[in-house]
Amino acid sequence: MKKNLLYFKFTFLFFFGFVFSFAQNLPYIEDFENADNGSYSFVSNGKLFKIESSASADYAQGTFRVQGNYPGTGWNGLTIDNKYIDNDGAAGFGVNPSFKIKSEGFNFTSQNFYLFLADYNLQQFPLIMPTPITINGKENGTVIFTALYIPLNALMTNGYVQVNLKNINGMNYSNYEINELEISTSNPTNYVGLDAFTWTEVTPPLPTIWENGVWSDGEPTATKDAILRESYTHNLTAKSLTFEANVVVPSGITYTVVNNVDNPSNQVVFENGAYLIQQNDNAINVGDISFKRQSKPIYRLETLDWSSPVFGQNIFALSPKTLQNRFYRYDEFANNWIANINAADIFQKGEYIAFRAPNNFNNYGEGVSKIFEGTFTGIPNNGFVSRVLTKNNIGNNAVGNPYPSPIDLKKVISSNSAMLTISKVFVWTHKKPIVNGEFTGDNWIVYSDEMGWSDPSITSTAIDVGQGFIVQAENKLQGPLPMQLFFNNSMRVTANEVVSYKTIEDDKFWLSLKQNNEVLNSTLVGYKEGSTKQYENTFDAEPMQVYPGIYSMIDQKEMSIQGRGAKFDEKDQFDLAIKILTAGNYTISLAKTNGIFKQGQSIYLIDKELKKSIDLSKGDYNFLSDKGYFKDRFEIVYEDNLLNTNELNGKNKIIVYTENHTVHIKSAEKIKSVKVYNLEGNLVKNISSVNTFETHFELSNNTKVYIIWIECYNGTKISKKITVK
Repeated sequence: MKKNLLYFKFTFLFFFGFVFSFAQNLPYIEDFENADNGSYSFVSNGKLFKIESSASADYAQGTFRVQGNYPGTGWNGLTIDNKYIDNDGAAGFGVNPSFKIKSEGFNFTSQNFYLFLADYNLQQFPLIMPTPITINGKENGTVIFTALYIPLNALMTNGYVQVNLKNINGMNYSNYEINELEISTSNPTNYVGLDAFTWTEVTPPLPTIWENGVWSDGEPTATKDAILRESYTHNLTAKSLTFEANVVVPSGITYTVVNNVDNPSNQVVFENGAYLIQQNDNAINVGDISFKRQSKPIYRLETLDWSSPVFGQNIFALSPKTLQNRFYRYDEFANNWIANINAADIFQKGEYIAFRAPNNFNNYGEGVSKIFEGTFTGIPNNGFVSRVLTKNNIGNNAVGNPYPSPIDLKKVISSNSAMLTISKVFVWTHKKPIVNGEFTGDNWIVYSDEMGWSDPSITSTAIDVGQGFIVQAENKLQGPLPMQLFFNNSMRVTANEVVSYKTIEDDKFWLSLKQNNEVLNSTLVGYKEGSTKQYENTFDAEPMQVYPGIYSMIDQKEMSIQGRGAKFDEKDQFDLAIKILTAGNYTISLAKTNGIFKQGQSIYLIDKELKKSIDLSKGDYNFLSDKGYFKDRFEIVYEDNLLNTNELNGKNKIIVYTENHTVHIKSAEKIKSVKVYNLEGNLVKNISSVNTFETHFELSNNTKVYIIWIECYNGTKISKKITVK
């Protein structure tokens, strides 16, 4: 007995005298009695469904199909019937049966069906143990729900057990809109028959159209399609999105689309800071869309490190005024940038390309810096993206955000953690310009998932649109398979999703090196479970390159990030290294604190050259430095009884005073040299080979304040600030 009612009508007579009628979709029970025997499809209530499963030598179209060879062996939920779906003839030993019922051109919900479960000899429970049945509801390949059904002690009728999707382990799966119902099991269940498939057609709502400043059918939602016939300058959520006019999406606006985005032939532009997020990894986009991205103000020869949010963008066309030999890919084996890009090359999905600023930009000191705006045009990238990684050197691989929306770096790392270890991530910034062929500070910021960012100003793990970055990776999988990093839509976030450090803070602090109140770089030191005072790949991070800046040290190696042990140790001490590009005045400051250091734990900086110490938790340390690399001058300790300095002991006492524009120096040790700097760090006087205990010299009265740097033959070095009156 087939239930063939699809629609019913109610008629109400209101006391106003109006008659109102409406139609509603009702469940339909398909018992396959009218389906063709051996068919891989069936028509149910006028709607076409297909049966899909893996092929075999005997069944090229799949092992599951309509079965009508054994009358009286079906069950329609009320009585015995004659036809059903099964894998008869293919249920051999070792077969793990799986098949799909797929609708053609419409969605449905499923409420109920019956299964005949047996081994390849058609033996059933209790002769064989029941195995779990996995039921996946999907829409366009995306899993909407997964239910696990174990037919233990299930009541069987004519060999069939009922699967009631309204209640599986207390969960109701009968209202999920899908277009695929997938049923899978495993040995010893090798044979599966299905009958009395109960389903309900989902009538899709009409799309809502934005035109003349209004929506035709209310605002779109995650279950309602949207069509734009003019620009829409608000955040938008839609099931699918179609552009039927030229549209500009302004900065700060995010379009969130569940499925596909179609642009048949219009000019659609997302301004810098406008984002497109998609949720269905299997959605296929149609048509080109442009996404603009702007850099920070930069000078000629500075590097931009970008990836493309679209497919089809030519690499050279992104910055046509950049010389073509100044586009680079990163070579993991060489651990360096290689200019190997051809004129026809396009950005691959997730590929990181570095390129210099346009050749007509100003050099540093020869005009103002400029913002570079690049436009990526192509089909918006969506869904699964994979990049092959290598470790022929230290495992530094260049990748990039492949989407027209930000991604969460923590999700990238955790989602790939079963296949590979990403110990650290490097992101290039534009904080310090290139001067005379050298960068004046460290533009790389470093991220460790265990410790955080080396830059204390960054608390978000969102990687913006078009941003390239370098991951240091190591393969966890054995065998010949290549190491791969994958991206998918679950990693995508909006501009407002700022991922901050956890509420329970680790004990850590950041030190910054400044010149003229500008930060050259920062270094992070912390104490966290799992770290030690030795180098660990997942806690400690070396810089990409030792640029001018400050670094903590492990075994004579510079670190941008360093873990020093599971718990804070007040007796711990370690060295700092600084690289100075130009002689002058510098400052070491405590930029940020977490945990015990936020509560006031002292951090003492020892200047071993000048035999000075300062508690950085109470103030910055200002000092004078020559150009060079110094890794033995500074040390960090936490207890004052570990301080081993005396700035003015009798042996090393040096007196400096001024009189009538004359500077007088007296020392207990023989003076070797004297250097005088103004407050801008410029050397105004250099006296070498003094070789006396006293010296004096005159200074111009044009400058009032100077820094005097004095070095004695016994190695004593001090700096003094003086005022000439």
